[in-house]
Amino acid sequence: MTTSATIVKTASDLHRQDLAGTHKRTEVESQAPSEDTLRAYDRDGYVILKGLLSPIVRQTAERALRDLLGPTGRNNFEGFNTQRAYALLAKTRALDPLVAHPQILGMLKARLHAEPLLSACLAINIGPGEAPQIAHADDGFYPDMRPDARHGLSVIWAFDPFTTENGATRAWPGSHLWPADREPSNSDDWRPAVMEPGDALVFHGGLWHAGGENTTTDGRLALTAQYCAPWLRTQENMSLSTPPEIVRTLDAPLPSLLGYQIHPPFMGHVNGMHPNRLLDQS
Repeated sequence: MTTSATIVKTASDLHRQDLAGTHKRTEVESQAPSEDTLRAYDRDGYVILKGLLSPIVRQTAERALRDLLGPTGRNNFEGFNTQRAYALLAKTRALDPLVAHPQILGMLKARLHAEPLLSACLAINIGPGEAPQIAHADDGFYPDMRPDARHGLSVIWAFDPFTTENGATRAWPGSHLWPADREPSNSDDWRPAVMEPGDALVFHGGLWHAGGENTTTDGRLALTAQYCAPWLRTQENMSLSTPPEIVRTLDAPLPSLLGYQIHPPFMGHVNGMHPNRLLDQS
């Protein structure tokens, strides 16, 4: 019996060709962003995509998030009046349509990588009386992240109206282009990401941003999904937080987002083989 094999002719072929045999990469449904959307993203470092979720998807996701919310933060960065929840894809399927939303996948393909990894996925509920969060960039823990290194892309999904009063995310426009030695100061104007439930704030991993102050009597619930290039380590260890028996039940591209992929030529292998072979085992 003969089998087809990939022939590697040059060293550069290693980084371009899909060398896997059984588990070839497959295209998944994505929706390419408009040129106006990309221009705004490139200029400001962020863009708000309006009304991406149907009422049933949004309501189902919101119920799941509220049920999973944990205790308030352990430090002032997490927020002493802010609830969080982690390892969400191990706990509910209600968020799958958001994490792998076609428009989000389209932004990832256009501005990060066609085969990204899910770096973090958490619920954040900013409670009444919460102070402003310290400004930060989600890619800040990666070395050599500036200028404009495309290490990551983040998405914040709104489940309550985001207002200046209840803690809408603060963004410093254009800060993804700042040099490494510059941080926000009193002379730099931030803008609140004002959104309605079902909207998504999509931003460059180098954008300086922060959770806002909540001066109201109600919480401000959001889902944060952060993605990184496939050659980087993720914030949350997805291979441990989401067990294989759950990953087996997921539709594409969620397993790939969780690390069940190969970045050419061999990055991500298990015992010299594609990690999806682990999922093939009963």
